[in-house]
Amino acid sequence: MNAEGSRAPVGRGLSARLLVITVACVLIGEILIYLPSIVHFWQTYLEQRIAAAHLATLAPAASHDGIDIALADELLIHSGTVAITVRDPEPRLMLGELPMVDKTYRLRKASPLDLALNTLETLHYRGQRFIRVIDDAPMLSGAEIDIVLADAHLWSEMVAYSQRILLTSLLLSAVVAALLFVSLQHLIVRPLGQVASRLTAFRQHPEDESLATPASNRPDEIGILEREMLQMQNDLRQALAGKARLATLGEAVSRISHDLRNSLSSALLVSDRLERSDDPSVRKATPRLVGALERAIRLCDATLDHARNRPRPLQITSVNLRGLVDEVVADIAAPRAGLDLMIDIDPAWILAVDRDGMHRVLTNIVRNAVRAMPAGGRLAVTATVSPEGRGGSDSRRNGVTIAVDDTGDGVPARILDQLFKPFASGDIENGTGLGLANSREIVRRHGGEVRLAATGAEGSRFEIHLPARAVRRVAGGDT
Repeated sequence: MNAEGSRAPVGRGLSARLLVITVACVLIGEILIYLPSIVHFWQTYLEQRIAAAHLATLAPAASHDGIDIALADELLIHSGTVAITVRDPEPRLMLGELPMVDKTYRLRKASPLDLALNTLETLHYRGQRFIRVIDDAPMLSGAEIDIVLADAHLWSEMVAYSQRILLTSLLLSAVVAALLFVSLQHLIVRPLGQVASRLTAFRQHPEDESLATPASNRPDEIGILEREMLQMQNDLRQALAGKARLATLGEAVSRISHDLRNSLSSALLVSDRLERSDDPSVRKATPRLVGALERAIRLCDATLDHARNRPRPLQITSVNLRGLVDEVVADIAAPRAGLDLMIDIDPAWILAVDRDGMHRVLTNIVRNAVRAMPAGGRLAVTATVSPEGRGGSDSRRNGVTIAVDDTGDGVPARILDQLFKPFASGDIENGTGLGLANSREIVRRHGGEVRLAATGAEGSRFEIHLPARAVRRVAGGDT
């Protein structure tokens, strides 16, 4: 998909949707405003007719001889009524003649709901009724004005008012929608469109750093999105570059491992002759040499499988933890002068682990501890089994914990956050930077975890935790 294909079709983008939603919301708001407005208009119109009718009755009330028909008709036309009756307290027909009435409304006693229903009723009958309206006299305490009028004029006025409301609503909707559309286009839609374009360009060319543009300094969510996206792109570029380097390195390592495996196999054949040597010291050292060569061959095989993205399955066997630690320490730490060794592990503890894998894990961590003490120091390897681990619980909080303590200078602060990542510590004491990363992978495949428990000027402590299912037998008996 190209950049053009990633854009929304015309009329279906975020801008069009915002415009439609804005217009719809304004119209809904106007509709909600219209009902109380038209009710107020209906009520005010009738109250004005009541006031005009009361004024019209003042002339007949002041005249002792009555008024002529022409003046009475003029007063009725002026008040917009057909008949006017005054109750103070008895009803007195002041002007006009009472026709048949279709509906009677008492404004003083009407509730808001009644007013709303009466208004809608008036609109429904389209001015084809005679209605009777009763309300308090506005200028005569204790009196009521009772009028009869045709609601045709009221209906026409209400329709005209509704049309004005509709036109005003449409105009207001257009203005508000236009202003809101321009504002949202500038504040949201355009920046999001730029973000979408950058993502599309990044997807097509993820390794092209020239496509990266600085993020804005906006403090809102879009600014956060831009900054996070830029950081994500940088992280992905680094990951892709690292992946490419690792792929190249893996291919080279696989070739080297293949050749090294052949050489080690030849050395293993030669070592068979050493077992038949007449020198006792040579025959005594030969088993360790053979074991080292066999582990190296298996390591080459594992490296080849890893390079093919096909790690070898764990070969779970019963392993004496003390014997495994003694073997690792003898290979790495025993020859070092000035090194004080302390191993506190019960010889009866048996673990269910992959022996070669755990040998590699302990070798990497013990070797790092020894390298951290070039002038000598104290190396301690201890192990503890939680009480729950004896009962066979499979919780990560239970099981066995193997701790390796040294009195070196501690892990440099600059690599603490990436200590278990490949090549993070490759510049420390000529290390490759793969030991701790491989160790964590192996332990996690066992269901456990490796962590740096403490570090500082007084030394460091690494802990290897294995779940309870890895504890096959301890001093208290079988699990």
